[in-house]
Amino acid sequence: MPTLRQRLVTAMGNISPLVILFFVCVLCALLTFVIPGGAFDRRTIEVMGHVRTIVVPGSFHHVPSVPQGFLELWTVFMRGAVEAADRSFVILLSAGAMTAVIATGAIDAAIHAIVRRTGRFGLAFIPVIVFALGASGATFGMYEEAIPFILVITPLMLTMGFDSMSAVFVMYWSIAVGFACGITNPYTVTIGQALAGVPLYSGTGYRVVCFLVMMTITSIVIMRYASRVHRDPSQSLSAEEDVGNRVRLRASPEASTAAAMTPRRVLGLVCLSAAFVILMIGLLRYQWGFTEIGALFFWIGIVVPVAGGLSVKEMIEKNIEGMKSVMIAVIMMSAAQILYFILNDARILDTILNFCAGYLTRVPQFVVAYVMFATSALMAALLGSASGTAATVMPVLAPLADVLHFSKQIVVLAFQMASGAFNFWMPWDGIAFTICSMAGVNFFKYVKASAKFAVFVYVPAALVLLALAVQLGYQ
Repeated sequence: MPTLRQRLVTAMGNISPLVILFFVCVLCALLTFVIPGGAFDRRTIEVMGHVRTIVVPGSFHHVPSVPQGFLELWTVFMRGAVEAADRSFVILLSAGAMTAVIATGAIDAAIHAIVRRTGRFGLAFIPVIVFALGASGATFGMYEEAIPFILVITPLMLTMGFDSMSAVFVMYWSIAVGFACGITNPYTVTIGQALAGVPLYSGTGYRVVCFLVMMTITSIVIMRYASRVHRDPSQSLSAEEDVGNRVRLRASPEASTAAAMTPRRVLGLVCLSAAFVILMIGLLRYQWGFTEIGALFFWIGIVVPVAGGLSVKEMIEKNIEGMKSVMIAVIMMSAAQILYFILNDARILDTILNFCAGYLTRVPQFVVAYVMFATSALMAALLGSASGTAATVMPVLAPLADVLHFSKQIVVLAFQMASGAFNFWMPWDGIAFTICSMAGVNFFKYVKASAKFAVFVYVPAALVLLALAVQLGYQ
């Protein structure tokens, strides 16, 4: 007979993340009847060629709150859908394109060829992928753009004898941690330093150290889990799902399942590789946004599958199949925007920020970095946008640093590292849900494992690095 804990775990696994998000939204709506309204004055400035609206330090004042009842909220989901439309369509198009590409068998054949030649390296693949993805997030701020890679990493990990959950860890932990430990990340470092009045890209040396330390720790944690699964598959967090995943993704550790590398599949891989080169050039050199990225995946979904051997009819069917598989994730992406609208429309978001920042004047200086980290982490979880969080918290925290004779460089470091504390495992994170859906793993098992990683590994390591920065007088 199952224990109470097992029954609770089973029950949680059957709950849709949309149900949890609904109750979180209800809680936030109820808070709008309790928390008093407040607002900072705002002004518009240009930061790195982009016009941004930032708060005016010291301008906080109380205003009447606007409690959010049904009449205020009945259209809020559609507002969220419109706000997230560009990201939602990128997810739909990329899922459709990569599903069609996988159907050609080209990725399957390439993965088996790689494993046959280098399979003896096994776990050594994990830190290579972790550092590569992490560096992409740390340097040019790749985040949502990396989602399609899960459909390549998952069959690779399965073919090497690991599981789908290890693929999700490799994929999303790497991106999230690398993004947070940014070296030249335009969405955290660049905007943060510009708003704080710190010389652009100054202090890079210590950020590189932070990046190397955090990515090494992340690699070790994932390797320990993957090694445990390799030795004992019953330890896998996705054992049940992987039975179907191996069929769906054509992935198996047995060499007998290896697909033949035909000329059409070679042509498909060449086209796919060229497309990803174009993507990297577009992101790095031309600052592509979601419009250009989505357009590229639209054409990938047409050209690569046909080049790889699918008929036009099969190509269309597989694109639609892939889009269907992430439809719930797209809804999550839209619904997750609701939290910001509720708090902002109620005029209590600035009250929360002012309350958190107010504690900075009442704690020992050594704790200031930690309070700034906590404040930034909370706002990042509520806002869901690194650049939006920067525009909200940095104009408040940076002037406080002047008053407290505290290093603004550490303020920026605390803010950017805080962006990796909560975002990648919150139950309302549409990106995490998308990746889990595409990899075919249980979302709540991922959330539980990622929460442990964040609470017991990432946050303590980040706090140690912040404390070291204070000790060294990081400027």
